[in-house]
Amino acid sequence: MAPPKVFISYSHDSDEHKEWVRQLGTKLREKGVDVTLDQWDLGLGDDRILFMEKGVTDSDRVLVICTDVYVEKANARKRGAGYEGYIITAELVENTETDKFIPVIRQVSEEGKTPIFLTPKVYIDFTDDDQFDTSFEQLLREIHGVPLHPRPPLGENPFTNQFSELEVSSHNLLSIPKKVKSASDAYNLAIQLARAGDTLGWQQLVERIRIDVLNSLRQLRQENLHSRNLENPEQRIGIVDKAVNIISPLVSVALAGIKSQNDHFNNQISVLDSLRSINGWHSDFRKEYATGIPNFLGYVYHSLYGSISLHTNQLPLALDLARLKVPIVSSPESQHNMVWKITTLMGWSQAISLNGTDNWKYLMDAYERWEWLHDMFECESTYHISLVAYYMALSIHELATQIDLGREIGLDEYGIRVRFDFLFEKYEIKQRAALLLRHNSSLPELWTCLGVTQDQMRSSWRTWIERYEHLFWRSYQDRLLFLTLTKHPPQYLNFFDAL
Repeated sequence: MAPPKVFISYSHDSDEHKEWVRQLGTKLREKGVDVTLDQWDLGLGDDRILFMEKGVTDSDRVLVICTDVYVEKANARKRGAGYEGYIITAELVENTETDKFIPVIRQVSEEGKTPIFLTPKVYIDFTDDDQFDTSFEQLLREIHGVPLHPRPPLGENPFTNQFSELEVSSHNLLSIPKKVKSASDAYNLAIQLARAGDTLGWQQLVERIRIDVLNSLRQLRQENLHSRNLENPEQRIGIVDKAVNIISPLVSVALAGIKSQNDHFNNQISVLDSLRSINGWHSDFRKEYATGIPNFLGYVYHSLYGSISLHTNQLPLALDLARLKVPIVSSPESQHNMVWKITTLMGWSQAISLNGTDNWKYLMDAYERWEWLHDMFECESTYHISLVAYYMALSIHELATQIDLGREIGLDEYGIRVRFDFLFEKYEIKQRAALLLRHNSSLPELWTCLGVTQDQMRSSWRTWIERYEHLFWRSYQDRLLFLTLTKHPPQYLNFFDAL
């Protein structure tokens, strides 16, 4: 077997610290570990950036030597530790379950033992030099895959013979309740059905939830049909919250299907039509609510659909939904258009307020508002990154569409369909979202499906971003805050150059 390849990421805190790191690497090499270390492998005239990129990406494991200095530089994205942090983050975004990166704690404060991007990872403690040998053996065993206490073999069930074949068969079947109590219950049951490949049970679950959802939405309409307080923002948000809470079990099942990555369950496009075509909803109801609520539910659904698709590396699913032709609810002539071209589905709806930015904020706050999202996304940061990455993908596809139509990309008055609120999220979120997109193997489908080349996208990209900023600038009063919000990470501005 080839020796395991290990790269050591650390900061040059002091000569003593560099010596400690070199001795650690030496001991590992003496024990059959192929260690890459800048003190040995980076010479005069070598490319430091290329060395770091190859070191992190080509190694089997990466030891991240965490000191106060390293943690500060990595979190602030400063110098070498900061750049390696970008590379590590990119791999973690692509595969959240990887065990490639091992935090090695060395001379750090109690708080913030590791950089933020490594917080969930189990670390090994080397702060006590007297315990070096014990810690070193534990680390060495981990790298070689020889644990001190290996998992014992799994024995046979001693009671197998006490079940008849019929009892065992019926024991494995999942019973579908007549009424699902919560979105979390719906999600967990859907995940079990997908794992079991039970398409019949899945259809039964979806149909029971769908009937309950549509009946409850019609009841919500009846309760607010004659309300005089719909101009009150709190009242409007309250109705939207109730509507989203009603559809949450159906949405949870759909997202479970996508997350299962099973071809029999991951196409959940039809749910969008169910949410926008509610029998009896439109008659005798105030215009903005007759069309606004169904469209807003569609906005919420396709945004979550796209986010979970990006989160699970299934960008084509999101693109299929975005390009789906659906009825324009407010059109009296039953016109159809693609989802991404219907502005009310892209967040320009007035269901909450006249300010479309409130609609985006509603989505960004969703993880805190809806606990059932916690079943699908590991943490709030993961949700935000996936949501921003989805809208980045929609924006990239819209640019490709304009190129395909032969339009010159400039600061003209072309009506943007995909809202650009994602551009004004935190620098860290945009940076990680851009990395998530760049590492998606299906990314080129956003423009190749239209016959547009990557060179065309590259030459128009920065002007496209400037157009977004130009449209926002004209209506933004606090210019200083605007300049802060529009600070974009290099991974985003140089998006196509880096592909």
